[in-house]
Amino acid sequence: MKNILLVLFIIPLFSNAQILNMDIIQVKDGREMDYEAVEAFMVPIQQAAINSGKKSGWYILKNVGGGDLTEIEDKGVVDYMILSIYKDLDQMKADTWDGYLEIAKKAYKGKMSSRKVERMIASIAAEDNPRKDTRSYVMENIYYTKPNAHVVGNVYTVFPAQQLNDDYEQFEMEYYRPIWEKNILAGKHMNWEFNRIIDRTENAYQNLTHIIFNRRVEGATIDFPSDFRSNQLSKAGMASRKAFDTANMELIFKAN
Repeated sequence: MKNILLVLFIIPLFSNAQILNMDIIQVKDGREMDYEAVEAFMVPIQQAAINSGKKSGWYILKNVGGGDLTEIEDKGVVDYMILSIYKDLDQMKADTWDGYLEIAKKAYKGKMSSRKVERMIASIAAEDNPRKDTRSYVMENIYYTKPNAHVVGNVYTVFPAQQLNDDYEQFEMEYYRPIWEKNILAGKHMNWEFNRIIDRTENAYQNLTHIIFNRRVEGATIDFPSDFRSNQLSKAGMASRKAFDTANMELIFKAN
């Protein structure tokens, strides 16, 4: 497989790849509205943090179907996902919770009393907060197609994979990337983003190595090549990774 792929034209990966911190959230039974109220409160705060240079983007997505990884281990299905985007690891490491209270007070100045802001910020870390569990992954972006606008209401597929051999990343980049880009140019797909997991919390799935985000065009049929050479490449490439249940995630809050 590796010898076959090496004859294809290789596009170098980004040298300054952006970093994504992905929090997988499960909420306590019946606390979905409470959780969303907390994140709605955080929107202007996160926007102020972005404006001050603490991060590049912040998105909250809600599971609307899929994402069952019980074949690995029954940790429960994702309810919400938080994506925080950074220009590099240094920016991510510098983005600690310290200072967010002052950012929150500035963001809500003239709209909410400082005392209420303090109570809201304190409630996020309180024992009775709506979160049941949080699993976190740090990802390095390998490649992304020119993105269409991220609009509240958009639905994205989140595809988790486990790399099985050294050919996997090259398979995605040299076989699948051109297919997605061709379909994007044809108006049959929106965007494709390929990410490598570089760190995770102890309670996260330890075998997952990559996450792919896609945004599809409703009703469109993706054109995949069906010639003999493409079929053989596809079969060999599929053997380079194990795929798990895809989650469909709706964007409900954002700051960027």
